Amino acid sequence: MRAAAARLLIDKGPEAVTHRRVAVEAGVPIGSASYYFPGRDGLFQAAVEAAESLRVATARAYAERLTRRSRSARKTASHLVEALYAPHLEPDVVATRLAPMLEATRSRGTAPTMRASWPQLLDVFRTVLDKSGYSGVADEDVVLLRLTVDSGLLYATTAGAEDVLAYAVDQVARLLTRVVPRDEP
Repeated sequence: MRAAAARLLIDKGPEAVTHRRVAVEAGVPIGSASYYFPGRDGLFQAAVEAAESLRVATARAYAERLTRRSRSARKTASHLVEALYAPHLEPDVVATRLAPMLEATRSRGTAPTMRASWPQLLDVFRTVLDKSGYSGVADEDVVLLRLTVDSGLLYATTAGAEDVLAYAVDQVARLLTRVVPRDEP
């Protein structure tokens, strides 16, 4: 049921994480979700924990699959965004993925899970950077790149950008070219 709750959270957002939908998604009797997760908060907490675990694992696998070669700033930025929002990235990423993650960081029950995934995702960023010709990036610059992804997505959404993903990728690429030194060929 935890995996079913995570899939619903990732694919459809927090509103989809209901006892009934989780039970249906998991293929178990309707009352089972209520039995194991008596309240909505417990169900949501289980969904966030499973979703973050899945996100970190798939982000890590995504980064590890990359071949080591020099990439343009834009291509590297694209890989950073894709890795961060693994297992799949959709144009409505702010509504379905980023907003629920921000909500989870404010909840007492789920904030520890979100804090625990932060350094793991920074490690994923470092792997993508290393494999793209940006090794030895300072820790504070890895954090700055990570922050730029989410802030770029939020700003693009607020400004009504036609393609929020392209906007965020462009901002991260600009930062890469200005702040992060490339490896020597």
